[in-house]
This record gives sequence, structure tokens and C-alpha cells, in this order.
Amino acid sequence: VTANIAFDAPVALTKTADINFGTMTASNASTYRITPVGVVTTTAGTGAYLYGATAEGFIIIAGPAADTLTISVGGYTANNGVTPSNASCSYNFGAVVTPCSYAAAAAPGTGMWLQLGVDVTTNGTQAAGTTAAPTFTVTVVNN
Repeated sequence: VTANIAFDAPVALTKTADINFGTMTASNASTYRITPVGVVTTTAGTGAYLYGATAEGFIIIAGPAADTLTISVGGYTANNGVTPSNASCSYNFGAVVTPCSYAAAAAPGTGMWLQLGVDVTTNGTQAAGTTAAPTFTVTVVNN
């Protein structure tokens, strides 16, 4: 007698795009927001978007066909005087959630999109021609 048993797939994340704010005003303490659909605005200060490609973050989540997911964001890490905070997201092109947090997101099966946005605060020490690459961590757990 053979006893067969199958187990649900593990969660797999594939980052397809990092967030890109484009080029902003140098030497200006400001807070900028990029939404999960790539729209950049200034929410505090007098800095402004100047030029260049902008892009929201994209992660494809694949895995369990039956389990729900818990999705959260944290681990914000500053770089070159630019501090990220208040990440927002949209799971499978649904409503934007700020801060990014899902307690029971639908099972991803072969793949669902997680679009990401974030606020970044610049301290005004960023010289013209320099860049910054602050980061944050997305955690996905199947329930």
C-alpha cells in the first residue's frame, strides 16, 4: 500500500522593479511620496520632482493555492540622508493600503502582483549629482 500526500507550495517572491523617484531638487529638506501606481508628489518642503523615469515597486508573489497571506512592511533603512517611511501597497491591483499591511490576502496561486509606494524624507544634505538608495523590507507569510 502506498500512502500519497501532497503539500501546498511555498511562498515565492520575485522582485520585478525597484522604486524610482526620478531626479529631485538637491540640497532641499523635503518629503516625497510615490504611490503604488508611480505618481510622485511633494508632501512637505519645497523640493520638487525635476525629471527622469519614475516607477513604483513590483513584486510577484506565487505559492499556495488555498492559504491566505499575511503581508507587512518594516525594516526601513536610510541612505545618504534619505529616510523611507509609510510604505503603501496594492495587492493584485486592488485598493491602495497605507501603511502596507494585509492580514488575510487572497492565495496567490501562480502569481499575484504587489505594487509598492513609499514616502522618503531628505535631510537637505544631498548634493547635486548624488544618489540615495534607502530600503525597506516586505515580509510575506502564508497562513
